[in-house]
Amino acid sequence: MKNSIFHNFSSKTPAYVYDAKSIVNILNSINNIKKDINFLFLYSIKSSNNIGLLELIKPYVDGFSCSSLFELQLAKEVLDYSQVTHITTPGFNKDEFAKILKYTDFVSLNSLRQFMEFSTIIEPPSSCGIRINPQLSFVSDERFDPCRAFSKLGIPLVNFEKEIETSNINWSIIDGIHIHNNCESINFDEMKQTVHRVMSVLNKYKIDLKWLNLGGGYLVNSSQNISPLKDTIRWLRKNYEIDVYLEPGKAITGNAGYLIASVIDLFQYEDENIAVLDTSVNHLPEVFEYQYQPKVMNSHDRSNHKYHLVGCSCLSGDLFGEYYFVEPLSIGSHIIFENVGAYMQVKANMFNGINLPSVYLLENNNFKLLKNYDYNSFRDRL
Repeated sequence: MKNSIFHNFSSKTPAYVYDAKSIVNILNSINNIKKDINFLFLYSIKSSNNIGLLELIKPYVDGFSCSSLFELQLAKEVLDYSQVTHITTPGFNKDEFAKILKYTDFVSLNSLRQFMEFSTIIEPPSSCGIRINPQLSFVSDERFDPCRAFSKLGIPLVNFEKEIETSNINWSIIDGIHIHNNCESINFDEMKQTVHRVMSVLNKYKIDLKWLNLGGGYLVNSSQNISPLKDTIRWLRKNYEIDVYLEPGKAITGNAGYLIASVIDLFQYEDENIAVLDTSVNHLPEVFEYQYQPKVMNSHDRSNHKYHLVGCSCLSGDLFGEYYFVEPLSIGSHIIFENVGAYMQVKANMFNGINLPSVYLLENNNFKLLKNYDYNSFRDRL
């Protein structure tokens, strides 16, 4: 059913499409978990931040997680007064901090130096926290590992413990701790290990908290083995009586996002078929950044018709990879990239002056336009 809907897309390509049903299913799945255990559910808007998408997600969450002043402003524009915002970033800017406090409910400072500089000016209703690097790695590729060597993300746990023992810092200023040390994990035992490691240090030095933000990095879904997740949150609630936050991003939008492109040229090079698309890897930047081949709807491991799918920019590395199709491609054929809903649109650029894809929400088998770009978008951007 979805194949025919996407291949019959009649608007101009390229186009990003977010499947509303897929997003709502994940949101409902997480909220079903939430019924059994008492935690607060944030959406990390760095994953995908189109306003129409945020409006769709808003009724299902307790707030948004942000990484910059602009994201905070966007979050406050969308959320109700009863919903909250969290922010943590390695790059708190002194010139922006007063504005950040205006828009955020919870701020997690990323380093000891920033804690010393900013913690004393964080006053209610904003709540002061710090980000801890638990120095516990589960991610094999260090490009995605928040706890990689020389990580910029959070105060290393051993450094934090040393400061507790040797400094005269008033740690009672801290209301909460932010932890994020995983990426695309479905193993909640890893979360359990992390929490126990961090809380053992806090317990040792009798540092009381009001909240703990467990970050993202987990693909939360009720069909998985979520017993360790439930056990961990119940343990935290029972032993420390704190609010617990989760802030998934890619878990919500990743598999719900598509990029629809069209074939605009076909030719052969040394007996290989080249299909030029009206899109570019600059519209799916992580494909180029991390050198992986995105999934294409209706492609096969092997078949009679092989094509090198390439983008239309002058970048020689503007390549999506080799793909096989049962039927030959022709000018105008739709190529549909799947599972590209996270970290793609938010990173996309207009290199070569190639227009950004329009953005649509697929809802009740209809494509609702959320955002269009034009020459003014290109001219005004730079």
